[in-house]
Amino acid sequence: MIITIDGPSGTGKTTIAKKVAARLGMTYFDTGAMYRSVSLGLLRENISHSDTEAIDRFLETFSFDVRIIDGEKRYFIDSIDVTAEIRSQKVNEIVSEVSAMPNVRKALWKIQRAYGEKQSAVFEGRDMGSVVFPQAEVKIYLDASPQVRAQRRLKELQEKLPIEAKKFDEKKMEEELKKRDRYDATRKLAPLKCPKKALRIDTSHLDEETVVQKIVDCHQKKLDKLFPNWIHSRRMPFLYRVVVFLTWIIFKIFYRYKVYGLEHYVKRAAIIAPNHNSYFDPPLAAISWPEDMHFLAKEELFRPFLFGKIIGSLNSHPVKGDVADISVFKTILQLLKEGKQIILFPEGGRMDGKIGKIKPGIGMFLMRSQSAIIPTYLHGTYEIWNRNQKFPKFFGKRAACVFGTPILWESFAHLEKRKAQEEIAKCLSKAIHELKDWYDSGAKGIPP
Repeated sequence: MIITIDGPSGTGKTTIAKKVAARLGMTYFDTGAMYRSVSLGLLRENISHSDTEAIDRFLETFSFDVRIIDGEKRYFIDSIDVTAEIRSQKVNEIVSEVSAMPNVRKALWKIQRAYGEKQSAVFEGRDMGSVVFPQAEVKIYLDASPQVRAQRRLKELQEKLPIEAKKFDEKKMEEELKKRDRYDATRKLAPLKCPKKALRIDTSHLDEETVVQKIVDCHQKKLDKLFPNWIHSRRMPFLYRVVVFLTWIIFKIFYRYKVYGLEHYVKRAAIIAPNHNSYFDPPLAAISWPEDMHFLAKEELFRPFLFGKIIGSLNSHPVKGDVADISVFKTILQLLKEGKQIILFPEGGRMDGKIGKIKPGIGMFLMRSQSAIIPTYLHGTYEIWNRNQKFPKFFGKRAACVFGTPILWESFAHLEKRKAQEEIAKCLSKAIHELKDWYDSGAKGIPP
């Protein structure tokens, strides 16, 4: 899910965006760091700002990446960590000019959109909801009176650059902001404006927490509409929708079923990776995810003509052997390359009520497809129908599905392949255990 926060300078966009992202457990995407990275790259290559052709050639090969290393966000140009260098004074002196260049903005829009396809995030800027992500699920436009904005900017300047602040008073700062507003609103490329269907919030007389809460409430309303999405989705096969709907009713009636963590839903190729204890695990995951899932089924199940047609309509794909088999491996990769979302049980088989060891092979799928892994914890299915029971229990048990923060290949791309697979397996194991602990402790707030 994408949240965009736009608005003129001095409305509190950056602070609000960071707090919203922290509250919702989402990534805050600093678009300013991208423009700073381009500025640093031009300095390193000694490219003049007036040399449009040279800048275009530079942008064609410009490689920008964001990685989470030891819990800290790091920025990379061509695999070189530039987190500290992009904040240097020499970059500060040219970043405004560089960010105003049309060719630079257009090139970085592509990168921003690519990141928006990978994960749920909060994007803040002046053209996020109007140009970069016009289809964002939640669009916010922050505004405030020029006088209030001038007071805020002057206070910020006094705290960060007290010598520079002496050049301004409130009236002069207000004039500077109005001048910037006129320029932003009238420029030909991506002018500043309130995006269509955006929630407009005047922050003049609101504290930060009130603004954050308004955005969080807006986000929750969108989530409520998102689930259960399959009831009205026309993209899903009709039989799939019918079966999922009937299954959802059964889980609601008999097991007081609930789903958590839809904040982590992504519209992209993904591996839904739950713990595995029961025959009920696949249907529980299927009714919880907003998109239709794809499943692997033994080839012999497709031999009876009618039954084969039915399970084929339910997004099942025939395979021989297990995931270690080359044909199965190719089937999974093909589904992911087609943008499908497939359920795989990373423990390799059903456990007896516990979370088993995650096999490192799932890291290979992530590496080869560069998709996403959605850590998933399924609660209650072992008690309802484990391998020692002939039939499921229908009363007295609860079921729940909890989705966690997507695991992305970019966080492991700097590692050697075998090491990357091991680290992905460790990361997934830790994530599923954390989701279980979160649920067992009362399921409050946003799942990790």
